[in-house]
Amino acid sequence: MPISAAWRNPIAVPPGQTQHGVDPARLLPSRGDLIRLRLEAQRHLLRGGMPRFTPIQVTQHGVVFDGHHMVRAAAEEGKLVDVRVVGVTQPPAGDMILDLPVR
Repeated sequence: MPISAAWRNPIAVPPGQTQHGVDPARLLPSRGDLIRLRLEAQRHLLRGGMPRFTPIQVTQHGVVFDGHHMVRAAAEEGKLVDVRVVGVTQPPAGDMILDLPVR
């Protein structure tokens, strides 16, 4: 899927590093939809100030590898996230995490 020409990769650290304070709305999804129950669970963690059990993982190219539901919840709440950069290649499935349908 082509990505908007206006999009800029927010990831500035190499694989194996954690980047703090990333705008989740700028991360690209690698899946086509989200599950409402999982989204609500992540929203509950976020609002309660509780950490995830595992870090959000993204590729060096700004594509979410793991943690789509938390990324979406944080984007909706206007919160920044910390992400662990992984050394894998994952193509984006969409342009914006906020555009993914929730089933």
